[in-house]
Amino acid sequence: MADCSAICVATCVAMELMESSDDESNFLLESDRKGRHKTQDFFEWTVPRYFPDMFKKFFRISPQSFELVCQLLGANEQLAKRTYRGGRQEIPLEKKVMIVLRYLASQETILGISDRFNITVSTFTKYREKVVNAINDLLPRFVQWPEELDSVAIKFNEMGTYEFQNIIGAIDGSHIPIEQPLECPNSYYNRKKFHSVILQAVCKDDLSFVNICVGMPGRCHDAKAFKHSHLSEIGDELCRQGQYHILGDAAYALMRWLITPFRDNGNLTREQYNFNKFLSSKRQVIERAFALLKGRFRRLKYVSIRDIKCICKIISACCVLHNICLQSDEDIAEFIDAEIDELDANLGENFPVNADNGEGILKRNNLTIELNRVNS
Repeated sequence: MADCSAICVATCVAMELMESSDDESNFLLESDRKGRHKTQDFFEWTVPRYFPDMFKKFFRISPQSFELVCQLLGANEQLAKRTYRGGRQEIPLEKKVMIVLRYLASQETILGISDRFNITVSTFTKYREKVVNAINDLLPRFVQWPEELDSVAIKFNEMGTYEFQNIIGAIDGSHIPIEQPLECPNSYYNRKKFHSVILQAVCKDDLSFVNICVGMPGRCHDAKAFKHSHLSEIGDELCRQGQYHILGDAAYALMRWLITPFRDNGNLTREQYNFNKFLSSKRQVIERAFALLKGRFRRLKYVSIRDIKCICKIISACCVLHNICLQSDEDIAEFIDAEIDELDANLGENFPVNADNGEGILKRNNLTIELNRVNS
C-alpha cells in the first residue's frame, strides 16, 4: 500500500521550509578547486580484495545485499548508464552506490569520502542526490503494510515470554540529530537540547518497517507527530476496524486499533500492572528496530545538512535499505547499538494527556482480563 508507506512530510507551521544551502558542501567545493591528494584505485583494486566481513564492517551491508541493491537500482532512469560519446568515462553504478553506502554507514566527511573514491565533491553531491532519490523510489515496494495480518499476529504472539493476541506492529518516534536549520531553528530544538527531526515508524516482529513518517520538528511530541501523519487517518482501516492492533507507549492516545499502557499514577491494580508488562515486552521491538537502523547507518547519529527535505530523503533511504538487508537474512547482532536507545529515552516526558477513545478503553479492559488469564 503505497499511500500508507510514503514519506509523510509534516505540515505544521514550522515545516514551511525553503531549500537551504549545505554549508559543508559549499566549503568543500571551494577546497576541491585547490587540489588534494586522492586515493587511487580504492574502488577498482582495494574493495574487491575485502573479505565479506571486512566489506560488511566498512559499508554496513553484506556483499549479497549490496549486489541486490545494485540490481534494484539498475533499472532507475536517473542511474541508467548513458551511451558513451567521448570525454570522461561515466562512473559505474556499483561505484555510485558504494559511495553513498559509505556516506550512510559512517560519519566520515564528504571530503574524506570524495578523496577515498577519487572523485570531486561536486561529483559526490550529484550522485548522493541521485542514488538517495532512486532508493526512495523503492519505498512503496519495501516499506508497506503487511497483507497477511494473521501471520504477523501469530509471530508477535509467539515472540517473547508472554501471550498477546492480534498485534501486527509497534509504533514509536525516534529523534535524528541534525545541524541547526537556517529556517525555524527553534522548532527543531528538542527537550534534550539538540536539533532533530522525528522519524515515526511502525515495525513488525522481524524489525522491518511497515510504515514511516519523516520530518516533524524535534520540538514536537510523539502525539503531535502522530496526529500529522497519514497513519492517524487510515490506521483503523489498516487494522480492520480494531480486529487487530498496534502497540504504542503512553505518548499516544488509546484507540481500538492502537493500544497503549495504563498510566501509572501509583494506584494501578495488579492486573493493570501485569498488562503494562505484557505490552512493554512486545512493544520493545520498535526500540530494537531503531537501534538497528542507527547502528547500521551511523550517518543518522548526526546529519550535518541544513536542508530539511534532503535530510528526510536520507532518513527514508536508510529505512528502505534497512528492510532490504533484513529480507536478505543478514546477521544483525553486530549492528544493534544499545547506546542509541538512550538518545530517545525520556524525550516524550511531559507530553500532553491524550483523550482516550471509548472503544479503546473497553478493548484494553477486555485485553487486561484475557491476558492476565492466559499468562497466569
